[in-house]
Formats: sequence, structure tokens, C-alpha cells
Amino acid sequence: MNFPVIAQAAGGGFNPSLILMVALFAVLILMMFRGRKKQAAQQEKLKTNTVPGAKVMTNSGIFGTIIGIDGEDRVQVEVANGVVLTLHRQAISTFLDNDAAPAVAPAADDATTTAAPATETPAGETAEETLRRLNDEGKDERNA
Repeated sequence: MNFPVIAQAAGGGFNPSLILMVALFAVLILMMFRGRKKQAAQQEKLKTNTVPGAKVMTNSGIFGTIIGIDGEDRVQVEVANGVVLTLHRQAISTFLDNDAAPAVAPAADDATTTAAPATETPAGETAEETLRRLNDEGKDERNA
């Protein structure tokens, strides 16, 4: 009675949606491998840049200079003169300079190697005035 309907359902044939599903699955797998490769490269970069003297920012926004590293992934970061924080290596989010400066600055005995400050601060300027001046420094008429 219903033999032709059953024969059509069992026929199979070309199914384009199956090919689309296999292709999407393959792209998903490739993206997963790519993400893992990027993450491994980022971790390797973090390990190579974590050297004493490097200026860093932590995940919580604290700026400092690395002064020591131990074998258990603990890093000593100096945030102010005499204030040292012990953090896990993964707490470092950003390196502020590309090449790490040495932990001990060279002696400034030579008068020819004096460095000028990046910005000139007028004498007698308060901290609030300095902050306001630095914030307004790059503005022009359109951004005022």
C-alpha cells in the first residue's frame, strides 16, 4: 500500500546540509587549535619578558618594577621606594617598556650624560595644577 513512500525515504542521496555541518565542525576545530597556539605564545612572551628591572602593570592596575623572581612563579615588584609586593607571575598584565632596564641604574658621575626631564614643571606648581596642565596639554579647540 505505502511501498513507494518507504522506498523514497530509504533512498538517501546527496545531503548538502551534512557537508555544511562537517565544514563548520572543521572550522571550529581549527579555531580551537589557533586559540591555544596564541595563548601558548602569549605565555612564552610573558616568561621571557619577566626579568628584573622590567616595568610592569598588574591586573589590578598597580605599576611597579620587577626586582626579583623565584622558582615558584612568584615575582617581587617594587611599587614605591622600599615597598615590595610579592605577586604570582600571572598577575602581571602589561609590560610598559619593550626592553628591560637594568635593576641598578648606572651612576650619573659624568656631566655629559645628564638626561633632561620629559616635561618641564614650573617652580611652585601644586600637584593639582600639574595634573590639570598635563591633562590639557594635548587638547586643541575641537577637544576643549
